[in-house]
Amino acid sequence: MTKLTLLGAGLIMLVVGALHLLAPQMMMNEPKIDLTSVNHLHVIRAAYGGGFLGIAALFLLGAFKPEHSRLSLMAVAVLFFGFAFGRLFSMVVDGAPVGRYFGVLATELVFAMLAVLCLRKAAATR
Repeated sequence: MTKLTLLGAGLIMLVVGALHLLAPQMMMNEPKIDLTSVNHLHVIRAAYGGGFLGIAALFLLGAFKPEHSRLSLMAVAVLFFGFAFGRLFSMVVDGAPVGRYFGVLATELVFAMLAVLCLRKAAATR
């Protein structure tokens, strides 16, 4: 279950990061965010593109190098619970976003919980 959790979370971040890096406006179309300046493109490519690709590398490291799986699982749990918390906070403070983000929230919660379950299972077998 550990390898599948890390592969799944890593591949999601890899795809999302690559799309933000290579097609930032496409990724901002559904939430109706217009990237109208070089600075807008720069922020999306760096923070979402580069940042998510870095996160993907951290997640995938543990999938392919078992000695790093604990660190990678902790990163999945912390980052995905953090994303989910931010989304839930925004829903309370700002209202409901476009429908796509409810699916993203569910995915983040599922992978965060899977990572915690993997960490608990590993701790129990020590």
